[in-house]
Amino acid sequence: MSCEDDGRSLFAIPDFWQSSDRLEQSLLDINRGGDPIFSLHVSESQHSLLAGDGGGEPKLLEAARADLANAGFFKLPPFLRELAFQQVSEENKPAPRSELEPPEPESSPVSEDDIWLYGNEDIPKPPEYKTWDRFNQDSQEQISPVFITEAGPAAFDVLLALDRASLDTGSDVIDDASYCACLLSLALGRSSVLFSWDAAKHSFFKTKAHLRTSGLSLESIQGIDNLCLDCANAIRNLQSFVETTYSTSSAPTSVALAGVVGRLVLAIQSELGARSGGVRSILQLQSLVRPAESVLSYFQGLVDKLARQRSEEGMLSCLFQEVQSAEYRDGLVREATCEVLRQVSRPWTDFVEEWVGLRAEMGAVITKQGPGKSFVTVTDSIWLDDQGFELEEADYFLDEDKMPSFVPADIAQEIFETGRNLRFLKDHHPEHALSRQNAVTLSKPPKLEWQFDWDAITQLEARVQEYQDAVSLAVQSTTLEKEQENRRLAGSWDSSGYELNFFGKSEDQIAANVLASIGQFDEPLDAREDPDKLTMLLRTRLYPGEDIPVNYESFSPHWSLVPLLSFGPVIGVQSRLVNYECMKLLFSAHDIRIHIDLLKQCYLLGNGLLCSRLSHALFDPDLETAERKAGVALLGGVMGLRLGSRENWPPASSELRLALMGVLSDSYQPPPSQAGGGGDGGGGGSHQAKPIPASRTLISDLPGDLSFAVRDLSPEEIDRCMDPDAVEALDFLQLSYKPPSTLRSVMTPLILSKYDRIFRHLLRIQRMLYVVNQLFRDIPLANRRSGQQQSSNASARFCVEARQFVSQIAAYFFATGVTAPWRRFEAWLHMLETELLGDTAGDGSKNNNPHRVAAREDDCSPATLRDRQEQVLDDIMSALLLRKRQAPVLKLLEEIFTVVLRFARQVRVRAPGGVEARGHQKEADTPERLYAVFRKRVEVFVTVCKGLGEKTTAAASGGSKRGLCVDENYIDDEGGGGGVRGRGKGQAAVESPIETLVLMLDMSGFYSKKPVVG
Repeated sequence: MSCEDDGRSLFAIPDFWQSSDRLEQSLLDINRGGDPIFSLHVSESQHSLLAGDGGGEPKLLEAARADLANAGFFKLPPFLRELAFQQVSEENKPAPRSELEPPEPESSPVSEDDIWLYGNEDIPKPPEYKTWDRFNQDSQEQISPVFITEAGPAAFDVLLALDRASLDTGSDVIDDASYCACLLSLALGRSSVLFSWDAAKHSFFKTKAHLRTSGLSLESIQGIDNLCLDCANAIRNLQSFVETTYSTSSAPTSVALAGVVGRLVLAIQSELGARSGGVRSILQLQSLVRPAESVLSYFQGLVDKLARQRSEEGMLSCLFQEVQSAEYRDGLVREATCEVLRQVSRPWTDFVEEWVGLRAEMGAVITKQGPGKSFVTVTDSIWLDDQGFELEEADYFLDEDKMPSFVPADIAQEIFETGRNLRFLKDHHPEHALSRQNAVTLSKPPKLEWQFDWDAITQLEARVQEYQDAVSLAVQSTTLEKEQENRRLAGSWDSSGYELNFFGKSEDQIAANVLASIGQFDEPLDAREDPDKLTMLLRTRLYPGEDIPVNYESFSPHWSLVPLLSFGPVIGVQSRLVNYECMKLLFSAHDIRIHIDLLKQCYLLGNGLLCSRLSHALFDPDLETAERKAGVALLGGVMGLRLGSRENWPPASSELRLALMGVLSDSYQPPPSQAGGGGDGGGGGSHQAKPIPASRTLISDLPGDLSFAVRDLSPEEIDRCMDPDAVEALDFLQLSYKPPSTLRSVMTPLILSKYDRIFRHLLRIQRMLYVVNQLFRDIPLANRRSGQQQSSNASARFCVEARQFVSQIAAYFFATGVTAPWRRFEAWLHMLETELLGDTAGDGSKNNNPHRVAAREDDCSPATLRDRQEQVLDDIMSALLLRKRQAPVLKLLEEIFTVVLRFARQVRVRAPGGVEARGHQKEADTPERLYAVFRKRVEVFVTVCKGLGEKTTAAASGGSKRGLCVDENYIDDEGGGGGVRGRGKGQAAVESPIETLVLMLDMSGFYSKKPVVG
């Protein structure tokens, strides 16, 4: 480029193409001038420094040796100094020529010509001996290896060959890539050329035992082989379990376990296969297979344990224990087992959700006509009716053996009762919001699944609260809509001006909706599937990378609390919702208070008018007899059975109908608050407060078709009933009550049998009261017949003491034994009914909050009502001495009653118009003898009662120190039963009901052997 162009070029360098000034000088001038840079001539001084004199050491080397010798503190030790100079000397010597290399040509004297002047001529190169070994060798100097491992696989194979020769054991060497591919196929559970599957032994085996790769010993290869064999056997065994389960088992839990195992094996195979592309050596393959083998071996042992279980609940219980024991294993196994437990338990949790109403029932619906499912068993409930016939009715029962062991007993009972009460709503109130699955689904109920950390539990509680509010709002909305619908139907409906619209929409709107629906159907379906948590966990944690954080420390609840915290909130809120609605319907729609009050009036003789009418109909001798006699017509007056004034007994069924006609219906008084209300049809409705004298039939219109009936007795009991002077003379008479189907869960056969036992016992007491009161009329008549002016001393004392004893017993039984516990039970019922039905609040609005009784949630369920009623009956039976352990005391009391009845008969024999005595009783039953027997047995009875009272008080003293109630006869103010009333810690206990009875019978110590003076 010329200088003129410099101004037009941005990258022009001035004088770049001009020649250097040194090129103008000749080579000889440069050498003569002593240019130190380009001179080719070496001076003698410089040559002596480099070559030395006479073939000795160079002067530079001698100078270096002197400097090292005089280096002072940093000088080398003598032996290292000699080695250093020896190494320098060897480096200066010419390298020996190889025998294969051609001899070097003789060096020609250095030409004085400039080699740069002959650039066009090729400089001849000496010929070289080229081989593949020299071609593969690095240009750098080769360093001799120190260890045999640094010498490469070939040296290690030579060493192994020497060892093999000494041990006379041979092994074949195979290519690394081929062997690695076979091992990878083996780790994936597949057969290959070197490894095959033995179906008989259920294991893989190596086709040729002594195979190895270059650089690895046979022992190392065997260790890697065993690792891959274990991984392959675990995969094959797990796959075999999956195939066998799918083909033979139909249990949902087993199928779920097979599905989880199949996904686990597939995920591990996928990860192992995806990462095998970067494997370059067998050792890399070993590090790749080891995590997979660890996980697969653990789950193989877990599956073996679960496969030995014979039931689904046993499998779930065993899995829970294994997951609990895996808490202290590595993080992947711990999290994987938790996820396996969650997925395997899903069929069981799905059934629980269907049973309690959290999701729609899939498949066959559980009914009383079906066989049941899981822990819900449908069997026939067998009991004896009033006529002694054995009745059967299908009902739901909880099979506790089929409930997994990790479910607490209270949660299991709550699950069963919730589902049972929900069936009550679905059967009798299908229009209710909880009976319609769409209403529950719209409320977005929380899923019932395992929660293993506190954050998930906290979130679950929040979702539970949202669901509770949503269901409460749906129930209230349904109630309001029903009331509006009833008001609309009650009013007149005018059809004029009604315009027919399809679903209340115009034609244009309908067409737009149809087109929108067609467009939505034209869209492609989403092929997206929900990711499996177990698969995602294995993909991220089986071979964790550096960018994936691993949480080795997790704050989780103890395993004993995990089932309660996972299932308790969901089951609890659903139970409260269902139980609340059931109880509200029992009190409002089914009038359970009317039925309970009816049983109290009739079975417990809580109706005074009924007691009076029944006593006269059974015992009054002044009424017309209902006994049919040949040739004698009935007068048609008020008739009775006249027990004690007739010779033949028991009466015929026709006499019972005539004597007891209208007794129940004329005496029944419905509760004042329910006198005008409606209720169930067929015995379940309310009745007017006025009596119903027009019924005049044995089978009345009372709730539950309450009526008198004849009890089914054994032959021994029939023999005792045939004696009119026996205590058991009226045991054939009973009340027949059939609760409506809606109340059978509360009025169980066991409860009705307890009512019947109490009624039979109280009927005996009622008879004894009538007998002792009648003695004051019969004794003067007997004296008049015998011609005596006054009765004997024994007769008078017997009459007074018998009346006093029976009156106090009756007062204790009716007041303390029946009325006091029942009053507390009624108070609890009234409070519960007030909270359920919602009295008018202070602002005049109706309290419709369905969770006003949240603080007393245990009291708001049909099961609680049933248990409370059963408990109060147990307390009454205990106070009435009807418990099994009180049988000896009751027998003493019946013996005293028998003596009184024998004395009453002896008095009636002597009275005018009295019946004749039977057999030897006429001479044996004298007033003196009967009074002595009566006095002795009363003393024994009082002594036994004192002992019971002291024993109960002693037990109460120990319990009151701990603030406990230990007397079974006591019911506290909250309605709970059992125990002497412990006032508090360290305070004295109130006396028991037995002591009250002793005080009423023997206040002054009259019957004591040592009377109390003063």
